[in-house]
Amino acid sequence: MTLWLAIVAVGLTLRPTLTSISPLLPQIRAATGMTYPVAALLTSLPVLAMGAGAFAASGLTRRVGERRGVLAGLAALALACGVRFVADDTATMIATALASGIGIAIIQALLPGIVKANYSAARMTAMMGLYSAALMGGGGLGAAISPWAARDAGDWRVGLGIWLGVVCAAALAWWRAPLVRTAVTSATSPATTAKDLRAASQAASECVASPADGVPSMRDLLRKRRAWTLAVYFGLINCTYTTMVAWLPPFYQQHGMSATRSGALLAALTACQVVAALTLPWLARRRVDRRRWLTLALAATLGGLVGLALAPVTAAWAWIGAIGFGLGGTFSLGLVLALDHHTHPRHAAALAAFMQGVGFCIAALAPFVAGAVLDLTGSFTPSWIGLIGLNVALIALTWRFDPAGYASALRLSRDAPGGRPLRV
Repeated sequence: MTLWLAIVAVGLTLRPTLTSISPLLPQIRAATGMTYPVAALLTSLPVLAMGAGAFAASGLTRRVGERRGVLAGLAALALACGVRFVADDTATMIATALASGIGIAIIQALLPGIVKANYSAARMTAMMGLYSAALMGGGGLGAAISPWAARDAGDWRVGLGIWLGVVCAAALAWWRAPLVRTAVTSATSPATTAKDLRAASQAASECVASPADGVPSMRDLLRKRRAWTLAVYFGLINCTYTTMVAWLPPFYQQHGMSATRSGALLAALTACQVVAALTLPWLARRRVDRRRWLTLALAATLGGLVGLALAPVTAAWAWIGAIGFGLGGTFSLGLVLALDHHTHPRHAAALAAFMQGVGFCIAALAPFVAGAVLDLTGSFTPSWIGLIGLNVALIALTWRFDPAGYASALRLSRDAPGGRPLRV
């Protein structure tokens, strides 16, 4: 089992537990009696757990290592999917949402550092794009397949639980994958390939200029303004995503669409995310300055949201495609943006984990706010208008991420890894 295939397999497991909910939300609410704000917790709570869990991931890595850490995350996802086969009340569904969020948090915090440690600088951006595409592709499969499976089985719980098989297959693939340790003096297992060895050698050489002062703790990053800026930026980007995942199918079901067709719309959104996650990091690979490509992606999201607010049915597929393309580009390039700040794999992974931890806590609020607004007004339009304003502000914030300022932003010396942006 090659490493990139294992990364793709794991990535596919990270969104179905979220995206399978909203197409089936009317059936879930009818069976459990949930109100709209409580139903929003099925999306908000996993995202909140993803944020909180990211802070614990570095400690887990030190105790059990990357391989067992990812396996622990997959075990939590398997538990959530298995319980959903028999869930029949609000408390059980909320518990599965929490378990899935914890599992996703652990995996998402560990994988960026694993990618940086196992691939050269020239290939790291493309691999992050591939990982992001797999993550989003899994979300699309969840939105498309779950309502179909629930309809055929006559039980919404089957639509939610079928992802247990995918999680188990990913765990087997990850267990067999060759990994290079992320320490500066990399050790390898007998199964490690020659390509992995070359990547590890380059990663180690990039770290020589850095003092072996250990991985920065979350407490250290709390004092870094740039860490907070990245976290807020990532969180606000994902507010649009979490709102779409939670409420896009119910929004179109208000306009007369069936569960399967509205789920297909959400699947189309994630398909466009996959396209952007693969293409934009590849187009941006030659220079470490990602700002133009991030602006392009945010503009696409903005255009789609304007269409959603003004004429949601007239050109629904166009609006959803634009939003999906923008979200896919900003998510994958946002992860790369954090990794660009430091060439030491675990230092970069710590910054990415902090960014995701705070960012997902911010993003978790969006579905709950949209649900409360829907409960109060009966309309989604105020939420779409709020997201439009948010994306305008994000375009302005994007231009603060000048690579020439990475070193000073993190208070590193000019010879430290973050002080010498790479051109590859």
